[in-house]
Amino acid sequence: MGFGRIAQAVARKMSGFRMNIIASDPFVPSEVFERLGVRKVALDALFAEADFVSVHCPLTPETRHLVGAPQLKAMKRNAILVNTSRGPVIDEAALVAALKEGWIGGAGLDVLDPEPPDWESPLLQLDNVVITPHIAGYSDQYLPNSWRLSMETAIDLANGKWPRSCVNPDVKPRWNLVR
Repeated sequence: MGFGRIAQAVARKMSGFRMNIIASDPFVPSEVFERLGVRKVALDALFAEADFVSVHCPLTPETRHLVGAPQLKAMKRNAILVNTSRGPVIDEAALVAALKEGWIGGAGLDVLDPEPPDWESPLLQLDNVVITPHIAGYSDQYLPNSWRLSMETAIDLANGKWPRSCVNPDVKPRWNLVR
């Protein structure tokens, strides 16, 4: 769900496992899906067809609780929901019901709502949930790459260039930047 830079990297990594990868993102051109060998589907088809749903969308007013009871009930009973984007994209009460009542097989959560989680959260008590402390992407290369990318971004901006790491290329800067 969502097919931006991170989801595209996930698709490239998963392609080595000979998976049939589907994705839904109304803002990404079909050519991007085709180039990566990913079938573009509507959001409701994604939930109905996928064995694993990996959430990769930003938190906006439109995506808050985008994954709720109707989407979770549409999933296969053995499907796994993975959220590494933002906790409030998923309606936590609906997810708890889905996990307790067997609508889905399980969940892998790197983000929650709220963060840090309430110690009384039922998600912390369920056997069919794996929760990481919002650092699942951390690796030995994280700190050096983070510093390098921060400096490259500052240098690019100082030189009037678009930074390589720009997440939203449609943003309108206050000054003209060369692409």
